[in-house]
Amino acid sequence: MKSRIKNIPMIDSHLHLWDVELMDYPWLLDVNAINRSFPIEDYQAETADFNITKMVFVQCECLPEQSIKEIKFVEEQALKDPRIKGIVAYAALEKGTDIIPALEFYKQHPLVRGVRRMYDDTPELCTDPDFLTAVRLLPQYGLSMDLSIKPASIAQTLIMIQSCPDTQFILDHLGKPDIKQDAYNQFKQDMDAFAALPNVTAKISGLITEADWDHWSEQEIRKYITYAIGCFGPNRLMFGGDWPVVLLAGTYNKWRQALFRAVEEYSDEELHKLFYDTANKVYRI
Repeated sequence: MKSRIKNIPMIDSHLHLWDVELMDYPWLLDVNAINRSFPIEDYQAETADFNITKMVFVQCECLPEQSIKEIKFVEEQALKDPRIKGIVAYAALEKGTDIIPALEFYKQHPLVRGVRRMYDDTPELCTDPDFLTAVRLLPQYGLSMDLSIKPASIAQTLIMIQSCPDTQFILDHLGKPDIKQDAYNQFKQDMDAFAALPNVTAKISGLITEADWDHWSEQEIRKYITYAIGCFGPNRLMFGGDWPVVLLAGTYNKWRQALFRAVEEYSDEELHKLFYDTANKVYRI
């Protein structure tokens, strides 16, 4: 690995922290390996030797009624580690204009930079008129929208993005390609479609957990990274660690090293965009 990459300041654009005593996370019942609290101290210990200068917290699917509690929890974590510069909060976008009080609340909490609403189980939700109305409101409040979707939700998601041209969308985990089943051709089509839309950026994150957790290889994920960079360019891509979900398939450092090796031939300027500039600009941190 070339040492110059290690020296580039990094923004981790996809950080999860949770407290299972404070909030309820139903999805953790299916992943016992990470079904415990993960405060900022755990992340600090894992990344102590890395040049991470800023982080963006992304909502962790606690119960919707606990979303305000989650924001306040992260604000407390940010007092312990001021590198937390942004929050992507949960937002019930299906409420349409009734979401406005929540958006007004976010305005009073300057760390909130974007929102996320998962809809993989009901992909048609994102093209519902009320949902679209709420998504179109986001730019008025200085908010972007993170998208955590699997390939089955991509068709509807593309319709939503095209219907909301003024909203900034951030595609988490490169659309969660089915690396385990080697769905590379479908991935290329999906990347082409997303990259064609100017209001989309994407995160190179979460890839090893979309592969076989126990048997993934750097060579296997490298082609996905390379193709995404070819589609979006470094100025529309950002790095994400996906802590602590990344632990399901390895360590934070194992993912980081795999990514470093996949991009070591790019220029310093390109790497700076990928690891710092894009996230800094898109999340306005």
